[in-house]
Parts: sequence; structure tokens; C-alpha cells
Amino acid sequence: MNFDAIEHRAFDNYCYPINKDELEINIRTGSDITKLFLVWGDPFAGGILGGNWEWKGTRTEITEVKELQKFLWWTIVVKPEFKRCRYYFELHAGDGVFYCCEDGFYTEAEFKALPFNLSCFTFPWMNPADICTPPTWPAATVWYQIFPSRFSRGTGGCREALAERLFKAWAGPEQAVTNDEEYGGNLQGITDRLDYLTDLGITGIYLNPVNLSRTQHKYDTTDYLEIDPSFGTKQDMKRLVSEAHKRHIRIMLDGVFNHSGWDFFAWQDVLKNREKSKYAGWYMINDFDFPAKPGDNSRKGKYFAFAFADSMPKLNTNNPEVREYLLKVCETWVKEYDIDALRLDVANEVSHLFCQELQKRMRSLKSDFYIIGEIWHNSLPWLRGNEFDAVMNYPLQNTISNFTLTGTMTTKQFEQNINRCLTMYFRQTEEVLFNQMDSHDTIRLVTKSGSREKALQQLVFLFAMPGSACIYYGTEVLLEGGHDPDCRRCMPWKEIEEGKYDGELSFMKTLIALRRTQSALRGFNVQFVYDGKEAEETPRVVHIRKTSDDGTETIDVLFNFGNVPCEADCTDRIVLLGNAYKDGVVRPAGFVMWK
Repeated sequence: MNFDAIEHRAFDNYCYPINKDELEINIRTGSDITKLFLVWGDPFAGGILGGNWEWKGTRTEITEVKELQKFLWWTIVVKPEFKRCRYYFELHAGDGVFYCCEDGFYTEAEFKALPFNLSCFTFPWMNPADICTPPTWPAATVWYQIFPSRFSRGTGGCREALAERLFKAWAGPEQAVTNDEEYGGNLQGITDRLDYLTDLGITGIYLNPVNLSRTQHKYDTTDYLEIDPSFGTKQDMKRLVSEAHKRHIRIMLDGVFNHSGWDFFAWQDVLKNREKSKYAGWYMINDFDFPAKPGDNSRKGKYFAFAFADSMPKLNTNNPEVREYLLKVCETWVKEYDIDALRLDVANEVSHLFCQELQKRMRSLKSDFYIIGEIWHNSLPWLRGNEFDAVMNYPLQNTISNFTLTGTMTTKQFEQNINRCLTMYFRQTEEVLFNQMDSHDTIRLVTKSGSREKALQQLVFLFAMPGSACIYYGTEVLLEGGHDPDCRRCMPWKEIEEGKYDGELSFMKTLIALRRTQSALRGFNVQFVYDGKEAEETPRVVHIRKTSDDGTETIDVLFNFGNVPCEADCTDRIVLLGNAYKDGVVRPAGFVMWK
């Protein structure tokens, strides 16, 4: 038996309550394990360690298993009657049966010889207050991310005339952009386009920063409580949220709390008064002897900043004054604008204490408030239930793109990598992770993919995964764009209104409608189906089967990521969506979805 491959802990994603009644238990093993049992029960079922104390437990086979790279992930859900659970594992392999307890492994003979088995794993109590309970509404939400200055200009009266004088002419979809151009997109422009978003099927809007800032991207905040004048006023923000809510669209703002901008009042006071500033403790300054202008101060270790960008000095969220200031900012956004969600920029560098306090404050204002963090790696330390509800799911994005675009990975390897994504966190967290294929920080999906067909394949796969689906503005028409900042091109309204993108828009409307109406697409269960001949002859054919959480609905999707046509056995089924598909044959870079 490969003992080195076996891993389990009685906490985190290995053992946790799904809800007040159900406890999910997972164990990782090597591929040599052929059968596995959980022996479980109440810790006190045999008494309280008296002279006649005896504990046996119920022996239950674990049948749900996912294949990872070099490992197996076994899952079972039990219902401890008295909210406590004591357990150990019985593992079967070619070389015999072994028992896994908290203090190690035992052969059958060693296990039977134990006078007492006091080394079981234990989940002591399923306290309701400790259960990870993210809001459920994001699982059914389809988000639309908007970079305000490049989305749409508000129309009407002096606002429109002023925009024409102050900003560059609206760029076409082929025109590359940098961070220097100001095109005049604003909050009124977003409000003007709400009916477009409603028609598309959008139920959530994620806005990049809208607060006062000296830059076009607004990630260097000057004033957290003021709307940048180029975007409009507080009244414009209130109107946008109100009109969105009338259309059943929720609003998420971007909170930049890892660092401030150069012009932020506290940093300006530090520049003036140095170590005597009453805000000196608001930042992480090692040496106050530095030039009062951006340069290489942070690289020289004078103070910490975001990514060595001197103009974005790092806020000290360990300082209670800083935390309280930022918490009141968030409270103001909820009370004044009535927002529904918050995304934290550079969330993995903000103190855990701030994140914990943030959740408490936001939940006290709105019990179903949704908080996500920008974290690009495994984020379990932030997703234990008392900080973020979700993170931006870059591991899933990378897994889908890497498989689609490299051309060398097999379907089995893809399944293993997808299973890694599905087992990183608690199940209830996986169901609300923020899933998108491109954003303001990444190359545009169609540009990265090199073709319309490959971009559509990835979008469909993403929409078939559990989580909260999001599309970046313009992705619905497959807007091109290179690496940041070229991924922030102007929305091609002229071309949209001329009908140039009618085909793309029709496709996206159908995909979004399916996501919203077909519960199987949103379901947690993802099964990879191997169709014999097709799997052997075209090893990059991916057939997944999605089942609704209640087990009543099933949807199949077959993707051809290979180089030759493949067959799809769905001629007697209802085809919901397809591309490069006809009469039971899926061409390369195509797919078909059926029920």
C-alpha cells in the first residue's frame, strides 16, 4: 500500500459540515486502493471511557471517488444523529487491509490487538455558527464585469457635449488601447445599457473601481467616499443600483484595500510629516527618508507597496484604525448605494483579521451579502466560512484554457485537473466560486484562443461548471484584446447596433438562458463519460454529464478538442446548443449539448 499518498485531516476540506445535518468526509489515497470503508459513529456511543467502555461504529463503504493526478479522492456524506462524529478508515489494496487512524496505520492483526482504539479521527461538534454558509443566490447568478471608462458613455444634454470635448473619440473594436486614453465611459452609460444586459440574461454586475483616482484604471484610490467625476456623481451611482435592482440585477463593487493611491489624504500627511504623521502607522514604512515622489522607493525597501508600484503604498490592515476606516467605507457603500456584493482587490495581502471583521459588518447590514477575493492560487485559508464567500476561480480558468490551447493534454489528465478544482474547498463554497474566462487582468478570451470556435468551447465548459458564472464586458461578442491594458478596449456599440455581432449575441443569450433555466448545468456533480471507441481514437474528446442536485435532471455536453470529427450519440435526444455540429457528428473545435 502506498502509505505516503494517503492524507486526511479532521478539518478543512477533508472533513466539514455541508449544513446543520450533513458532514462530508474526504480522504486522499494512491491509485492502489481498490475499496475503502468509513467506520463512524458518535464518540460517546460506547459510554464515557468507563471500565466497560466499547466503541464499534457503523461500517459504510465509500463509493464516490474522483481521480486526481497520481491520487484518488474519496468522498462520503454522513448524518451524525447527535452532531458529533468519531471515525477511522478501512483501506483495501492488493497487499491486504489496513486501518487509518489519527496516529497512523495498522494491519488487521495490530488493529485487533489494540486494547482501546482511542486514536480515531473526531469531528467534535457541528456548531451552526461554525458552518460555512455563503449566500446561495450567486450560484444562479450570471455576472457581467464592467470596466466603466471603456463600457459606455452616458447620453443626453451637457453631459454628452462635455464628454465630446474632454475625451477621445470612442475607439473601434480593432483599436488597441493603453492606460493613458480617456474615452469617457461613465455610470450613466451603464444605466443606459441596463436593458441590453437584461436582454442578454445578466443578473449581476461587477464594477471595477469607481472611486476618485488620478488614473484611468482607478486602482490607486484618492477618496473611497467620492465617485470619480469622470464617471459621474453619487446620485448617478444610486440611480444605477436602483435601476439595476428594478431589473433584478445585483451590483458588486471593487474594494481596493490592500493599498491606497498617492493622493490619499493619509499618505499625503505621511509625505508632509513623515514619522510624526498621525497616519504613519497606517502604512508599512521601514525608513521615512525617501523622496516625496514615486520612483524606486519600494524596491529599495523604504516602504511596502503593491507590486513595487511606489504610487500605491500598502495600507497596514493590521492597524485597528485602518481597519475601522475601511469598514466604515464599506458600510457607507451598502447604506448609501445599496450594493449587494464586494470584491477585494489583492485580497491575499490584506490581513485575515480585516477580512473576518468585514464579513461580520456586511452580514449585519445584509444577511446575504456576497464577498469575494482576488486570489489567483489555492485560497482555502480565506474560505473557511468566516472571511470570503468565494474567490475569483483562476485555477478553473487556467485548467480549461491550458487543456483547450496546449493540444497535448489528454482527456484523462483534463478530468484529473478539473477534479482538483472541484475538491479544493468546501462543497458549498465551490457552488459560489466566481468563474470567468477573462477579465481586466488577462488577455481577452478570443485573442488567447486564436479562434471563435475554441473561445466558445471554453465558455460553454465554464457555464457547465458549478459556481457563479461571469462574462467580461465584450466577451459576449468575442471582443479582441491583448494583455493588460489592451484587454480594456472600448465596447463596440456601433458594430453591435449595426448587427455585426448578431450571431455571437444569439449564442450567448441561449447559453445564459440555459444556465439560468437548466438546474443540471448549475449542479455540483460533474461526471466524465468515456465512450469507448471515441476515447481511443480521439483522446481529446470530452464528454461530461451534469446532474441536478436533486437528481431529477441530466444534461450531456460533448466537446471535440481533437483534430478529427467524432460522433455524438444524441440523435434521439433534445439538442440544446451546438457549434460545428450536424447530424450526430462534432467537427474539431465543436461541441453539442443535449438532454
